[in-house]
Amino acid sequence: MKKVAIGLPVYNGDNYLAVAIDSILAQSNGDFDLLISDNASTDGTEDICRAYAKKDSRIRYIRQAQNVGGTANFNLTVPLTDSLYFKWAAHDDLLAPGFLAACVDVLDRDPTVVLASPATMLIDEAGLPLPYSVKLGGMVDRSGACWPMMPEKNDGLMASDPAVRFEAVMLNTRMCVEMFSLMRRSMIKRTSLIRPFRMGDKVMLAEMSLLGRFWLGEETLFFRRCHAKAATSAASDADRAEWFSGRPDAKFAQRIRLLLAYCRAPYTAELTVRQRYTCLRAIALRAKPLRRLTGAVVETIQHFTPADTSYTPPRP
Repeated sequence: MKKVAIGLPVYNGDNYLAVAIDSILAQSNGDFDLLISDNASTDGTEDICRAYAKKDSRIRYIRQAQNVGGTANFNLTVPLTDSLYFKWAAHDDLLAPGFLAACVDVLDRDPTVVLASPATMLIDEAGLPLPYSVKLGGMVDRSGACWPMMPEKNDGLMASDPAVRFEAVMLNTRMCVEMFSLMRRSMIKRTSLIRPFRMGDKVMLAEMSLLGRFWLGEETLFFRRCHAKAATSAASDADRAEWFSGRPDAKFAQRIRLLLAYCRAPYTAELTVRQRYTCLRAIALRAKPLRRLTGAVVETIQHFTPADTSYTPPRP
């Protein structure tokens, strides 16, 4: 068994797939297996994958008979691999050669860290850094879309208090680049993995934050490609939702499922009443756009202050 397993889910990714695989194979720490799961691609993805698998014994290629949805294709790479540490890779992102070495070193040294995430740079189709727009206050890609500044400098993710980490995910995490960090498999197995709805990846990060500290490196070793065909650049909420689930879902249903998943997370970890209150309050603050749907429930959570901190609410 290799120490690291990398799961690379892909669908019609022949535009950037080869350079993404090359950046993985160029890692200074070569003690890994790479599983590529092709979600029934209709372009040249299959030919690229089979050619690489033939050249490097660390690569295993599987192909789905039909499109199972982006979330399912991501999730199935976890049980189909076996390793101490696990990482997801996207077909259009790049890793610096020292990515795995830096992350493995952190996880080996500090058992309180559940995931290691080096600093991120946003790049365009040509692999060049996105320019900053003073007017828009963010990084702008070639299509004119504005992306957040990176790194997000979200130091709360590294706090010792799980409630502070959860709050940092809810209120300050936007790009969710930590999903492409190196994670402890034992901690991944305690989460629900990526939920099949929009922002289901952020729910998993929220669950991970309750299990241990994140490590955020200062050296830029991850390059997130921002382009018009990326799943996060889909034209509408409905398109992004369908990418996650593999089927069209109503926006209302997606938001309700997301809110319920967030609310469940604090009850899956051993927290004090005060910590659980902090988590629920963060959800309420994040749920402001949903107040017409959640009404008094959100207001009650936001303004409730527990009087008896010795009481722990029952698990649902």
